[in-house]
Amino acid sequence: MKNEETSGEIMDALSENKKETKEKKPNKKMKHGKRLLFALAGILLLNLLAWMAPEIDRMFQVGNWCDWYAGYIMPIWVNVFSRLTNLFPFSFGEIMILLGILLVAAVFVIGVCFLFLHGRAGFSKFAKRFFVFAGYVWIAVCLVMTLNCTILYHCSPLDANPDLPEREYTTSELEILRNYIVEQCNTYSTNMSRDANGYLCYEGDMQEACRQAMRQLADRYPHLAGYYPNVKHMLFSGLMSQAYMAGYYFPFSMEANCNGNMYISNYPETYCHELAHLHGYIYEDEANFLSYLACIQSGDDFLIYCGYLGVLNYVDGAYIESIDRDGTRYYAQPEISEQVAEDNVFLLPEMWEKVEENAMIDTEQVEQISDAFTETSLSLNGVEDGMASYGRVVGLMLQYYEGILY
Repeated sequence: MKNEETSGEIMDALSENKKETKEKKPNKKMKHGKRLLFALAGILLLNLLAWMAPEIDRMFQVGNWCDWYAGYIMPIWVNVFSRLTNLFPFSFGEIMILLGILLVAAVFVIGVCFLFLHGRAGFSKFAKRFFVFAGYVWIAVCLVMTLNCTILYHCSPLDANPDLPEREYTTSELEILRNYIVEQCNTYSTNMSRDANGYLCYEGDMQEACRQAMRQLADRYPHLAGYYPNVKHMLFSGLMSQAYMAGYYFPFSMEANCNGNMYISNYPETYCHELAHLHGYIYEDEANFLSYLACIQSGDDFLIYCGYLGVLNYVDGAYIESIDRDGTRYYAQPEISEQVAEDNVFLLPEMWEKVEENAMIDTEQVEQISDAFTETSLSLNGVEDGMASYGRVVGLMLQYYEGILY
């Protein structure tokens, strides 16, 4: 009798264990859901606090915590992750994008296989596990994007001349600035080293020259101090060329990337621009301005020339817009020399031919998609004028040159 009672007790215990195990499974799924919801809520709260930071500072004069983050936390990510990804000679971020595309394709294939081999029940089981995995990946993406990018959009704006109050600048002052940039370009263009085809040449380590130029600005802009990695030339530069993209800061690998097909005159400005993003200056006009300052104060004639070339179109275009239809006034100003016009190109004609020959998608479509993506990204981060924000570098330059040119 004791043996029978004991065996009965064992069977009852086993059945209870099975029930507990079955009950634990849905609880485990609930744990995943709760974790994801809590993580998402935390990320949304962090973004909300970042959006509110400038207004809170304005109301209570407590300081903008996003500035503190850019000055003290962002350098940690640069020193850790940028150093790691800089060990690779290629763009690690570009590989991450490729792996992401391959992962999506692999999941689709595996899902179809599960459906055919295991039926709806097997596919349903696979889908549930996939959505849990995808949820964690999405949370990781949102967190990294927040820490390495979106918080920076709410830092205090860069002040090009903090000793002066903000004001509107006149067309005459813009004209002085425009003529100064044109004259500098015309002068430096005659002193550049060129090859047999008349193309610009540079001897030396351009990347190191640009890194050093950025470090020299750290006394005035402390966020620019610290470590600088190499700017990676991207494998898919053809696609970047079709999108008219010179460079790209990739927050997931903490890398500064650039288009490897560009004419050499674009590199110094692009290198410095993307490195400025890496050091917390996420706005395009601010990165343009810092890149300009770094180049013209570098002491390197080639970088100086490229710095002036980098802002020439912005300043000249702003001046043309300011005088509207008064063409006689424009043609009375110093003319942009033919040599400067030849140097101020995105890609050389022969490179454009290669890009078009190897293009898998029409260039116009790529450009439209790229512009739409950029506009959307900037707008979501509070940049109301979207891609036009690049041209706001002219306002920073007018402010910087007050007391110097006018």
